[in-house]
Amino acid sequence: MIIQCPACATNFFLDERKFNGSPKKLKCSRCSIVWTSGTDGKPIDIPKLYEPASSQGIKTNKESKIIDKNIKPDHPLPVPFDKPKSDRSNFIIWASFILIFILFVTAWNKRVIFVDRFPIFSPVVEFFDPSIKFRGIEISNLESRIDSGKDGSTLFVSGSLINQENYLRRVPSIIVVIEDEKGVILLKEIIRSDNDYFDYQEIKDFEVKFSKYPTNASNIFIEILD
Repeated sequence: MIIQCPACATNFFLDERKFNGSPKKLKCSRCSIVWTSGTDGKPIDIPKLYEPASSQGIKTNKESKIIDKNIKPDHPLPVPFDKPKSDRSNFIIWASFILIFILFVTAWNKRVIFVDRFPIFSPVVEFFDPSIKFRGIEISNLESRIDSGKDGSTLFVSGSLINQENYLRRVPSIIVVIEDEKGVILLKEIIRSDNDYFDYQEIKDFEVKFSKYPTNASNIFIEILD
């Protein structure tokens, strides 16, 4: 709080916690007047200004003419009030915040590599970016053919997965779905990768066979699972 000397009007800055809930004696470092200040910073006991500084604010026994000069105010002397300096801790907090933000942005831009090297964190990253498990994988060379036999028609679906990222990554599992014209799923087959890996521009072929291929099949969809 700001405390003003009742004699010379000099302003001082003093931590109000030092009052500890009770009035304290203060001494002006400019004019040396000693007065008692309340917890709100207002003076409650101001000595006569014509009294010498050695006796100001000191209670004496009327029957005694001797003044004990060793009596001092029981509160630390205030210092002249200056504009509060900026807290260095604020700079450290802001610098730490900016550093954490830069690290987060860098890690986010490298999230594909991060998830591939540390799969245990993939659920967390996929929560913010579900497409992370599909990024950089291309499905190409799709082909389908039907072989007819005594037991009915058999459909063969084949294709390739290409890694478009310039690092080693796990081959994902895929699902092949056959639907009719109304979008009803007739057949589906999941192709597991068995923890196989492929490098940049490496191709992994796949093929699946559907026995007794339904004649009302219309569409074939291929989707990456994980």
